[in-house]
Amino acid sequence: MKKELDLRIYLVTDDSYFKDRDVIETIEKAIKGGITAVQYRFKKKSTRDMYEELLRLRELTEKYNVLLFVNDRVDLAMAVSADGVHVGREDLPPDVIRRLVGDEMYIGYSVNDPSLVQEANKLPIDYIGFGSVYPTATKDDYKLVGLDKLKECVRLSEKPVVAIGGITHYRLPEVLKTGVDGVAVVSAILGFEDVEKATREFVRVYKETLLRNIT
Repeated sequence: MKKELDLRIYLVTDDSYFKDRDVIETIEKAIKGGITAVQYRFKKKSTRDMYEELLRLRELTEKYNVLLFVNDRVDLAMAVSADGVHVGREDLPPDVIRRLVGDEMYIGYSVNDPSLVQEANKLPIDYIGFGSVYPTATKDDYKLVGLDKLKECVRLSEKPVVAIGGITHYRLPEVLKTGVDGVAVVSAILGFEDVEKATREFVRVYKETLLRNIT
């Protein structure tokens, strides 16, 4: 049975933040801090290493009932029974992925322009990742979209939208005002030595912002 698609605080891993850290221990700290989903994204590891690490991560996310997504690698996602896979326009097409995974997994899809949202609405995906909202150091080839385009994406999308790219604690309030369903973060959590504390602070700002917006 699929977990609820809770994308509110969505952690994305990155090679640069794990040079001297254990992946499983670090992600467990973020989970204890309050993340609702994690995307396993590494570019410099072997397939075997990623598979073995993902097996451990699958156990961890099951224990805490947190969503596990795998970036790009549908084969690895299927091999460890992840909750989903996240792909971009240069990866395996979502309709092909859907044929492979059936309804057992969620599919996330990256978009970087509102003009692509209508196309994405027709795809067999479950959510859209939109960005980069702000300048970011985690990708060299990112396209800067800004808040206005994020707001337009939210308006046009028939799927939940997750904002990504340079989102920090102090930028969080203006991002949430666009009506996004979640925020994906890397450095706002992994950029701190105390990952659990950083996550708790991010979650606190998230909740307080939502409460202010409601009242």
